[in-house]
Amino acid sequence: MTVRITDWNPNKMDATFENVALDRLIKAAEVIKNKVKSKTPVGTISHPMYRTGKYAGQPWTARDAGQLKKSVRVVRKKTKSGKALSRKRNIRVYVGNYLAYYANIVEFYTPFMSIGFESALGEVKEIIGVK
Repeated sequence: MTVRITDWNPNKMDATFENVALDRLIKAAEVIKNKVKSKTPVGTISHPMYRTGKYAGQPWTARDAGQLKKSVRVVRKKTKSGKALSRKRNIRVYVGNYLAYYANIVEFYTPFMSIGFESALGEVKEIIGVK
């Protein structure tokens, strides 16, 4: 007896599996973002941008208490054409931006990102389906 399979396309379900996996990664990244945000230290000093001196008028010289916490976000990297980068690490959790450029300095002295990630690890494993 011979069994023949016709119209078999192993790549047919790849897009479905990839979308399900990316949805899980986004949910896991949101959990990490929330944990990191809860651990992010908030400064107590706020002041407007410098009005005099070498860096007068530069927006990054302003300080806003809580700017670092506001900068925690989940980013899905895309190509220039707008399509997601497939088969690459394209879901990321970022802390810091142009106005909160000091994120890595704060992380060095007060490790909030690593502690937030470690506290989210159990939930992340559950979402992704890892034992």
